[in-house]
Amino acid sequence: MLSCIFPILNTMDILNCYLICLVSNVPCSAGIFHPKGIIVPDPIQSICTRWGSDPLSYGSYSHVSVHSSGDDYDILAESVGTRLFFAGEATSRQYPATMHGAFLSGLREASRIYRFSRLQNNTKKYMPKNIGPNHDILLELFKKPDFECGKFAFIFYSSSESLPSMGLLQVTFGDTEQSYEELLNSYQNSTKWPLQLYTVLSREQAQQLQLVEGGDESRLSFLVKSLGLKLMGPSALFSAGNTLVANIAYSRKGRGRNRLITC
Repeated sequence: MLSCIFPILNTMDILNCYLICLVSNVPCSAGIFHPKGIIVPDPIQSICTRWGSDPLSYGSYSHVSVHSSGDDYDILAESVGTRLFFAGEATSRQYPATMHGAFLSGLREASRIYRFSRLQNNTKKYMPKNIGPNHDILLELFKKPDFECGKFAFIFYSSSESLPSMGLLQVTFGDTEQSYEELLNSYQNSTKWPLQLYTVLSREQAQQLQLVEGGDESRLSFLVKSLGLKLMGPSALFSAGNTLVANIAYSRKGRGRNRLITC
């Protein structure tokens, strides 16, 4: 029913009570409870957003595939900097695939947007809230990666060349010509920050990525399609690989990493 109604709503510039009730859960609920003698009242309030035309409510249906874990919900819930925020059933680890999760995740993101919009007027408070301690640790670690390949940077816990040894991959989207110091000085304008995503991988997988020809786009496609790895933000990375990050940070403390291999 909904697949037939929504195209009509997109082409008609009307939104009356009849259409609201038609796309709401009232008919479904009434069909369940009326045979039991329970009267389902009309909703007190209904709001129907126009995803295709309202610039403040663009969106798509959130989805998590079969065999996904709780970490996948956390990854989908991560915002991009302070500019793009995600809510929906598939971003709620506590209440997945429920209207409760969708509603509560909307409140969660609304509070984040409100908080960041207020902090943008106070740069002293804004920087630590925007970057966060997790991001600071990763920035420090990837200043001196073990090796780089285009916009792919790799660091490993052990200096051993053992193929099963685990490490971290950072993929940078956006301008990477600026130094870390220049990026830190430009934090007042968060749009200047490149987007950096991460994943946990083995040294063997890193070597396979190095051998991929065709540049960063080909490596990114191989990473997702062939290796089956998922890129995530700093918060999700610390949730999935907190011990590994801590071990790498501890092992590098007090000693330099002067060797940098590029492909």
